[in-house]
Amino acid sequence: MNESSENYLESILILEQRNPSVRMSDIAAMLHVSKPSVNKAMGVLKDAGYIHQEVYGTIHLTESGRHYAQKVYSRHVLFKRFLMEVLEIDEQTAEEDACHMEHCVSDATMDKLRIFLTEALERSDQKQK
Repeated sequence: MNESSENYLESILILEQRNPSVRMSDIAAMLHVSKPSVNKAMGVLKDAGYIHQEVYGTIHLTESGRHYAQKVYSRHVLFKRFLMEVLEIDEQTAEEDACHMEHCVSDATMDKLRIFLTEALERSDQKQK
């Protein structure tokens, strides 16, 4: 799956957390893209089995779509946290960088980063006590 499709899945997941009825216009507004772009992307995601979409209706993640979206989103959150808390990058830059980084790193690297971040934050907490 390409970066663009992953961003659409991640956006649907986030929007579903805010409101269970996700529409193409919601996705377009969140990603700052046109409705025809969203329509095309939804066709790709539907063909791949990641979403259900009623004709001109709401969009819902399938079980596999939700699993994939959660994986991408958790990578995003981890990278953003690492950038902000360990490297002390400002929030806006960390958000933008995390959005790109989440798409191109192996599962093995993500596992190592999770361990590193957990241990680094635990050491930091112990120093503060």
